Amino acid sequence: MNLRGHLVVASSIALALGLGGLPLAPSIAYLWPDWVLLTISYWGLAAPHRYGLGVAFAAGLLQDVSATTLLGLHALIYVLAMYLIIENHLRLRLLHLWGQTLVLFLLALFSVLFQIWVEGPTEELGPNLWAAVPAVTTALFWSPVFLLLRSLRQRFAIA
Repeated sequence: MNLRGHLVVASSIALALGLGGLPLAPSIAYLWPDWVLLTISYWGLAAPHRYGLGVAFAAGLLQDVSATTLLGLHALIYVLAMYLIIENHLRLRLLHLWGQTLVLFLLALFSVLFQIWVEGPTEELGPNLWAAVPAVTTALFWSPVFLLLRSLRQRFAIA
């Protein structure tokens, strides 16, 4: 693979980091999906031999810095999610897009619950139903993100 392919992947992750770091009003912050999780999940599914745990760790650290969360929290979440994706990438590729959406929903739900578990005592977050909404919106955005990144991967012959 050439340098252009790596630049496309890095740009897509940088765009996801930018979208994830946008300042949002608290009323719509619950509706914002985890763009970085979507992007690294796609690249881990499409090219697990090239974009794996190191990319997930670096993206997680950058997400922690841009979102001013506990350093290493997103890195751990993304590494665990990427590990599950890479270990099961052959099975996940066989699933229909809706099956993959369900898997992404479970990963995003794990991410949200893990964040609440870790940050809950420091942020004084109470358990409520709104905490699961980002997992739902992340899953709903899987299809468009998948189709967009797949077209980029085919156009630039990545992997």
